[in-house]
Amino acid sequence: MRSDLCLVMDQGSHSSRAMVFDRSGNCLSQGQVQVKTRFTQPNRAEQQPDDIVISLKRAALEAISTLKREDRSKLRTAALITQRSSMLCWDADNGKPLTPILNWQDRRGFHYIDDLMPLASMLRQLTGLYPNAHLPASKLRWCMEHMTFNTAKHRVRGGPVAAWLIKQLVHEQPDLIDGVTAARTMLFSLKDRDWHPELLDLFKLPDSLLPKVRPSKYNFGTLKLPGLSLPLNFVSGDQAAALFAFGEPSQDNLYINLGSGGFMNRVLSERGLHPQERILHHLILSDKQPLYSAEATINGAANALDWAFNICRPDTHDIDSWAEKCTDPPLFMNMVGGVGSPYWQSLERPCWINDCNGSEARLVAVMESIVFLIYRNIKAMSSLPPAKQIIIGGGISRLNSLCQRVADLSGLPVQRYEQQEITSLGAAWQVLPNSVRDMLPEKTFHPEANERLKQRYQSWQQAFHDHLSSLE
Repeated sequence: MRSDLCLVMDQGSHSSRAMVFDRSGNCLSQGQVQVKTRFTQPNRAEQQPDDIVISLKRAALEAISTLKREDRSKLRTAALITQRSSMLCWDADNGKPLTPILNWQDRRGFHYIDDLMPLASMLRQLTGLYPNAHLPASKLRWCMEHMTFNTAKHRVRGGPVAAWLIKQLVHEQPDLIDGVTAARTMLFSLKDRDWHPELLDLFKLPDSLLPKVRPSKYNFGTLKLPGLSLPLNFVSGDQAAALFAFGEPSQDNLYINLGSGGFMNRVLSERGLHPQERILHHLILSDKQPLYSAEATINGAANALDWAFNICRPDTHDIDSWAEKCTDPPLFMNMVGGVGSPYWQSLERPCWINDCNGSEARLVAVMESIVFLIYRNIKAMSSLPPAKQIIIGGGISRLNSLCQRVADLSGLPVQRYEQQEITSLGAAWQVLPNSVRDMLPEKTFHPEANERLKQRYQSWQQAFHDHLSSLE
C-alpha cells in the first residue's frame, strides 16, 4: 500500500482550513484560521483579500507543522477547495487585488438579475442555473461599472475567489480557474464547458476579464510554502467536492450538506435539463468524462440559526433538548440570506408567525424551517428517479432532531457519518491515486410516523407561500 499524503486547503465562509489525508481518508493533521465577513446594508457582504490568503497559508503551515517528521516527507500533492460564489477583481500582472472579496452572501447586483429575468429560460439552458444575485456574474458587472481601477483595462482580471487564490499560492502565478467553479458564475456554457460570449455580452463584461478554464484535475502550478513545494493538482468548489467524500457518488443517494447555507444534490447520468421545478443543473466534476448533478439550495441553514441565536439569546444552545419538549413551535419564515430554490427570492425578511415569544420554541422553529425547506426541495426534485437514502453532513447535521425530522418527512433513511470535513475528504479522494473509502455511518435515522410534523409542514408551506406573495 502506497503511503502518499495530500494537503487539502479549504477556503470557506467562516474560516480557512487545511488538512492532511492519507489514501484511506484518515486526517493526520489539520489547521484552521477564522476569517471575518463585513456585512453592510444594503445587501453587501465583503471580505479582505489579504486576510483570506494569509489565513489559508497559516492554516496550511499549521497542518504541516503538526505532522510527524516521517509523514511530512510523504506529502506528494495538494488540492484547493473554495466557496463557489465569492469573487473579486485583481491585476493580472502582479496579482494585486483591485476590489474586496464580494462574499457569496453579497447581493448588490440584484437589479441586473431583475432586468434579465425575461431571459431566465435561455440562461438556464446555457448555464443550468436559475438567475440569482448570489452568483458572481452580477457582482462582476457591478464592480466593472462602479469601481475605479488604477491599472490598464487589459490587466484587469475578475472571477471566483479560487482563481485569485491560485495566482497567490502557486509559483507560476497563472490566471486559471477550474470548470466546476467557473460553472457557478452564470457566464459558463455547460455544453461547451467554457465561457460563453453571449453571456459575457448580457452582463457587459469584456472577453479579457475572466481566467482560462481548466479541468478540475490539472497541474495548476507549484504550491510554495516555507520548506515545501507541492504540485497543486486539484481545484474545485466546496459542494461538488463534498459529493466524493465517501467515493464515487451514487445516483441512488440524495446528498445534503448543511454549512452556512445548505445544498442538496442528486447525481445525473448525463447533461441536459430535466423538468425539475427551478432546480439547478450543475457540473460536479470537470474532466474528460464530466459528472453533473441536480442541485437545490437552502440559503438559511447554520447562518439562520446564528441569526436567531443573536436575536433570542438563550442561556444554552441545546436545540435537541428543546425539540423534545416543544411539541408545537411557531412557524419561521426562513429568508435569512434570501430564499434559494425553488422560490428564488432575493429579499431578506425572516420572521416568526403564530409566535409564542419563547426563545427555545423560536429556535426549534428555525431548525424545523430548515427541515421544511429540505422537504420542499425534495418535492421539487420529484421528476427524478426516487432516491433510496439520504447522506447528510455539515455542521448542523449533528442535530439529531433535524436528521430525524428529515427522515420522518421524506420517508427515507438518513445516514450521518462521523467525518464532518466532507469537502476536504472528497478532494483527498480525487487527488490521491487508488484512494479507498470503507467508512460506515455513525448513525442512521429511520423514518417514523410523525403526523404532527407533516401537519406543521403543510401549515408552514402555505404560510411561507403567503409570506413571499405579500412581499412580491
